[in-house]
Amino acid sequence: MKTIAVMNQKGGTGKTTSAINLAGELVRRGKKVLIVDMDTQGNATSNLSLTEIPAATLTDVIVSKTATLADTVCHTTTENLDLIRGGSLLAPALATMQEMPFGRDTTLRRLLPQIPDTYDFVFFDCSPSLESLFNINVLVAVQYVLIPIKVDKNSIEGYDVMLETIQSVREIANPDIRALGIFMTAVETGSSLDREMIANFPAMLPDLAFQTYIRKNIDVKKAPLALQPLCFFSPRCTATGDYAALCDEMLARMEG
Repeated sequence: MKTIAVMNQKGGTGKTTSAINLAGELVRRGKKVLIVDMDTQGNATSNLSLTEIPAATLTDVIVSKTATLADTVCHTTTENLDLIRGGSLLAPALATMQEMPFGRDTTLRRLLPQIPDTYDFVFFDCSPSLESLFNINVLVAVQYVLIPIKVDKNSIEGYDVMLETIQSVREIANPDIRALGIFMTAVETGSSLDREMIANFPAMLPDLAFQTYIRKNIDVKKAPLALQPLCFFSPRCTATGDYAALCDEMLARMEG
């Protein structure tokens, strides 16, 4: 089972969109995937059609200890794609973790064995904050981090902070964590700035930049309204092909 955080301290970089669409692409290839919504905004939860929703939540696992992570899994209408809900349901869990005298940063890592080993991949959709206790827990727990960025000054300048944080976590708490790479989202190939970034990005980050970038496409915005991953909502759109290519690169890096 591979555990992957989709994280950036900047908002609006396509974290939730990328987590759902990479998960969907893996499901399309015959894998079983779980998304854990660790964002108090809960966008991953609201952007998928959930079925068989259990009463238990992450709060029951952490606060009252009356459930396990396996008890909180929701199925979706996309076969073999499941989700653990986030959003406002996380608030009591976060408050309890903040009051823990010891082990608050390792709460999630201790709970991970409760996830059924039938999943091939587990994606953690994270909030746009490196200081969030949930995000710290995710970094301490996972094997890999994917970093989406948008082609704008603030997003490009912020990636180095993300990499420094991952390095610190590796040295202090999780020697197995690895930055899989950085990829651009919502790229407008008709823009001169975006074309310049496409040309220069690999040289800027030779060990981390993905060759694949995600092109801006209206279907990327429509798919969440249909509560589906993009590859099932619009199989032939350009961004679907981009996420498939990104998935190929991601898997190759894991194997390498």
